[in-house]
Amino acid sequence: MKRILHVLFLIIALLLQACGETAAPTAEVTLAEPTAVASEVVVAATEVAPIIEATAVPVVPVTHVVIPTAGTSDRATAHDNENSLFFDTKKVKTGDEFYKNRFERPFTSIDMNYLPDLDIVNFSITSDENFFYVKISMVGPDAASQSLTGFYGIELDRNADGRAEMLLTTRPPYTTEFSADNVSAYLDINSDVGGNNINRPDTFGDNGFEAVIFDLSKGVYPENDPDFIWVRQTTDSELPAVEIAFARWMFKDGKEAFMWSVLSSDAAINPTMLYYHDHLTAEQAGAANTDDPNYPLKELAAVDNTCRVPLGFQAVGTEPLGCYVKGGEAEEKIDPLADGPNSTCGQFIDLCGRIKNTYQIYSSQ
Repeated sequence: MKRILHVLFLIIALLLQACGETAAPTAEVTLAEPTAVASEVVVAATEVAPIIEATAVPVVPVTHVVIPTAGTSDRATAHDNENSLFFDTKKVKTGDEFYKNRFERPFTSIDMNYLPDLDIVNFSITSDENFFYVKISMVGPDAASQSLTGFYGIELDRNADGRAEMLLTTRPPYTTEFSADNVSAYLDINSDVGGNNINRPDTFGDNGFEAVIFDLSKGVYPENDPDFIWVRQTTDSELPAVEIAFARWMFKDGKEAFMWSVLSSDAAINPTMLYYHDHLTAEQAGAANTDDPNYPLKELAAVDNTCRVPLGFQAVGTEPLGCYVKGGEAEEKIDPLADGPNSTCGQFIDLCGRIKNTYQIYSSQ
């Protein structure tokens, strides 16, 4: 009898062990459900996004055919406020107007240490048959490396309404030969840069220049043109400078006229954060003038930008963000419109036709 009971207990123990082993698949099914739900959420978010990202293009080596050399025709030259003579006062005298999207801030946050390779002195534009060339000269090189270490850029505003349609940016290190490997170009395809009040702060919630149209590290460039934008380090008389070349073909519709400005930054330029005064308050940004209660610089430090210069037409002085012309700048209020003749793609028809299958939505990753 005892032997029978022993066998029965052994059988029961084996059955219980088997039941325990079959519990694992149930646990796995339960854990899989949140993954499925998360996937559905991502799809839903993609469906309601205002911009549909084009299919990513595989990164493959490119062969450059049209390589810039040097501008042969002078088109325009301008001068920016600079601080080489009084930087030790840790403030600027003129040129920093937060509410007007004008920043003269070649200083570090809080400590206000001067950064000469961010302090723009001159900016000029020349051209040849294939390219426009924009030269941006700085007060001096970075003290530690004795080279230009900043990130530099150009904004292009084709219809002179203050809402730039295109942003070109560079990233160090630079060489004395033109390179297309450390430059990027962005478009504001939904035409919302600057919000409703283009040259004043507002809370519209724009996403800046959201479309990457050129970045060889991502395999992105306009159809058939990996030679679209280039950069090199050069000089402007005694001053160190960067020179950015960009293709002229996008203006080949008989309207080679636009306004342009330049900018510099100690950190990589985030195209979705322009214009800065729409994304930061004056208190968050800080100020570069000791007379301002928000002094010193805080979240918006180590940047410099310029007013806009016309090319191909005569400015009248009311152009938003334009350089000073007697009569003063007009405050411009225009609702963003993603379609129509004044939209970005309405003004760059050929360019938009050549990027529709290649551009990507900007990601800081």
